[in-house]
Amino acid sequence: MTPVFFCPSVLLWISCSLFCYTQVMKYDYLLFDADNTLLDFDENERVSIYNTFDHFGIPCDENTLKMYHEINIMYWRMLDEGKITRDVLLVKRFETLYEKLGIKGDPAATEDFYRVQLGLGNQLVPGAIELCMQLKLAGYKLYIVTNGVAKTQHDRLNGSGLAPIMDGIFISDEIGYNKPAKQFFEYVANHIEGFDPKKALVIGDSLTSDIKGGVDFGLDTCWINFYGKRNDSDIKSTYEIPSVLDVPTVL
Repeated sequence: MTPVFFCPSVLLWISCSLFCYTQVMKYDYLLFDADNTLLDFDENERVSIYNTFDHFGIPCDENTLKMYHEINIMYWRMLDEGKITRDVLLVKRFETLYEKLGIKGDPAATEDFYRVQLGLGNQLVPGAIELCMQLKLAGYKLYIVTNGVAKTQHDRLNGSGLAPIMDGIFISDEIGYNKPAKQFFEYVANHIEGFDPKKALVIGDSLTSDIKGGVDFGLDTCWINFYGKRNDSDIKSTYEIPSVLDVPTVL
């Protein structure tokens, strides 16, 4: 068997987590978002867009990627606010991109190919899988709570090696509601045996999806402010950290 080595900082977190577990655990249930929390969605998106446009013979550079990224975020925010459906979002983002680029293309066909590319992308945030393994060892129950297309998310979580570590995976496409809807978190709570909202922590990078959803459902939240953004909204998280690797500092 190949030995597994962990960096000193991870080993320190292991020791701290194990110590806390032998004392009193503040939380039992850790509800992790997937994209840009444990999975490096930005890198997956970049590679998938380039592969998709190359397949359709459409020139693509960093400006095109930036334009798509902004359009995609806009539509996902509209989905969070209940202003658009997921099926409309998936095609509309490419329709809008083609319009802004001034080129002809088939948005539906582009989405279908892009969806396959996303499913192949299982890039992890560096250190994420080691962190989850050690949190699991320390006695925490780990869950994925994510918006997205079920097959794509399952493929990525399995391919990354995260799925076997998790005690459960909850995807909006299978639940029928998107974060931040209370019905999403209600479903999660009802499908975790012995769930105690006072012992649960929602961890994610999106204020409007992860944090708002957790706050509205009465759960403690941990905002991963990966890009150091200023929070000018009225959505306030229990904790704020710069990286998922800092999660042990709030447990």
